Amino acid sequence: MYKLITVLILVVLLGCSDHTRKNLEQGNSINDNPLKGELNEVYTYKAISEDLTLGFSKFLDPGIYEGEESARFRGSLLTLFGEPLYQSDNAEDAYHYVIEVSNDTSKWHFMVYDGPSGPAIGYDQKENQPNAIESAKALLEKIRETPPSDFNEIIYYEDFGSKITYGCKNGECFYKEENEESH
Repeated sequence: MYKLITVLILVVLLGCSDHTRKNLEQGNSINDNPLKGELNEVYTYKAISEDLTLGFSKFLDPGIYEGEESARFRGSLLTLFGEPLYQSDNAEDAYHYVIEVSNDTSKWHFMVYDGPSGPAIGYDQKENQPNAIESAKALLEKIRETPPSDFNEIIYYEDFGSKITYGCKNGECFYKEENEESH
């Protein structure tokens, strides 16, 4: 679907050359087209198995704070990258991954984590590499389009005395928060 939308945008904006039309008729990817640019840039994603000594800070907010969406986000990370580099039962520091995003010319390191304000993507802005925001958005889109793995976790908001049970099972995600004092 994404490729079709991209093709339509390019056709509308740039017109469709005979070369482009022939490539599309032959089933070639739009990425094989000489018009390939930043819009169609291909990234690869890899979990790093060691904590990097970078000063990660919140760089991109996925707009997820709690609930089933946060469970889906974590489940999708599990599908893509396996178990996190770090995890705890503290809801304000539940897990983190260090992810390398790369293309033919550059690579960026991001920390994907669940912190005090929910899931986020962190970046060491001292690296100040061009196109960091574009690669972070590509990573976020990759996470969002990935089906979640099954998991079940219990985390605690100690400040509020809350116990949260969340996870995914067969693609359906759940999130239940309860007052710990009632148990």
